[in-house]
Amino acid sequence: MTLPIYHKRYKPGENRSEVDEENHIVVPGARFFDKDHLYKWLKENAGKSINVDLLFHKFPRWFKELGDDGAVSGVVKDYTFDIPRHKKADPDNQYDYKKESHDYKKEHLEDLEKISRKQLGSFASLKNRHFFDTGFSFTLKTKTRLLVGFAGGDTVLENSISLHPYYGFPVIPGSSLKGLTRHYCDEFEDVDKNMVLRIFGNESGDKDAREGEVIFMDSWPEEWPAEGFLELDVMSPHFTGYYDKKSFPTGSSQPVPILFLAVRRGVRFRFAVLPSRACRDTSIVGLAKCCLEKALKTFGAGAKTGSSYGYFE
Repeated sequence: MTLPIYHKRYKPGENRSEVDEENHIVVPGARFFDKDHLYKWLKENAGKSINVDLLFHKFPRWFKELGDDGAVSGVVKDYTFDIPRHKKADPDNQYDYKKESHDYKKEHLEDLEKISRKQLGSFASLKNRHFFDTGFSFTLKTKTRLLVGFAGGDTVLENSISLHPYYGFPVIPGSSLKGLTRHYCDEFEDVDKNMVLRIFGNESGDKDAREGEVIFMDSWPEEWPAEGFLELDVMSPHFTGYYDKKSFPTGSSQPVPILFLAVRRGVRFRFAVLPSRACRDTSIVGLAKCCLEKALKTFGAGAKTGSSYGYFE
């Protein structure tokens, strides 16, 4: 891939006839790429396997504004710009400006959603190798949209999503499933405390510290759907100023739509548990499997379960 080259800084009043306004958004006072290399690269490689996770977390389409010395002077946040459209006869005001909006983030997420439809040819063999034959696995389908890793810190965006780092399909970490099951056992299931301790273990610094007898594996999709795994979703916080501790939550506050990616409804995931080296009786693994299945249906997994995300059937 050719690295992007910075173009010169355009200023109001300069001739911009060389700019293709269908493919370029001119940000007044900011440097921009003379060609959209990322857009071109995505178009040329649309039929190939692309690392969706890397593209999502590390390669945003927008960029930081640079000063004349090359130092970062701020992040371009406003996606509405004054675009010169027609040259005027008045020498003091050479251009007639028109407001034009362009949402770089939406364009970026839409491309990721499309790329995620490209099926990995070796997915079936990878999945079989990951799960092998534990004897304690089951599949459930997402009843609602799913958000895992929503508040992850490894992204340049406001919100994240948990994807396989090499292959780009959604993954539910085993650590999250273990915590979910433990919470379900503490709140709902009538499980003896000693059994809970045997399943999950405790901290190494605790009194009578012990290793858990059950391993919770990462959950992978059971198959690769033709429509892909991901779709665009939106939330609209109404009291952003209040959450930022800048104002009271009044009715005059304007909602701020935030786009993000979520796992679609109807995607089947495979869940599996297996005995650890400390396991003395595999019947306890069967108990953990049953509790995990109930927890996924009752509590849901991931973020925003209170807003009906993350439930399985």
